[in-house]
Amino acid sequence: MRIAIPTNGGGRNDTVAPVFARATAFYIADVDENGNIISEKVIQNGAAMAGGGAGPMAVQTLINEGVEAIVAPQVGPNALGAIQAAGIKLYQVAPGTPVEEAIKAVVSGSAGQFTAPAAPAPATPTAPTPAYGPYPATPAYPAYPAYGFGPGWGRGWGRGWGRGRGWGRGWGRGGRGWGARLGYCPWTGQPSRRALRWLYGWW
Repeated sequence: MRIAIPTNGGGRNDTVAPVFARATAFYIADVDENGNIISEKVIQNGAAMAGGGAGPMAVQTLINEGVEAIVAPQVGPNALGAIQAAGIKLYQVAPGTPVEEAIKAVVSGSAGQFTAPAAPAPATPTAPTPAYGPYPATPAYPAYPAYGFGPGWGRGWGRGWGRGRGWGRGWGRGGRGWGARLGYCPWTGQPSRRALRWLYGWW
């Protein structure tokens, strides 16, 4: 099995680096079934100073080296996706663990296999709270009375300005009666001579 371990730049006598993609170097060892190291090498991590995408770059470097297992304290989500896509096994140990102990833990099976954290369950959508309200119920208004038309009774009063005497009591319009037309004086009430002469031939 070919195992890769992120280190601070040393070899077998170094310790496991606290990070994976930004580690200074990788220690790569070929180990047999009994945990014996057959061959080993240290390569510099070109992704340590990368501006972005360091995780996939570091994984690609190890893929090119034919690595079958990685031992690290933690990896980022991008690196984890690349490791899983490549079919590489990932084991987790505490940072600062000696490299030889980390290898023995993988061979003996005491190192835990790293699994991706469970994604949080989506929140149940809730109905939005109205910005205004609650609104009061609409009050019930009384029914308006129906309007209709019907016969009406009224009395009109009219008065004339004339004071007719004799032949009528103000039959004309504007208050002038027959008395006024016959020549009665409206102030004295006496007929004028012109009216008497016209009616009876007097004078």
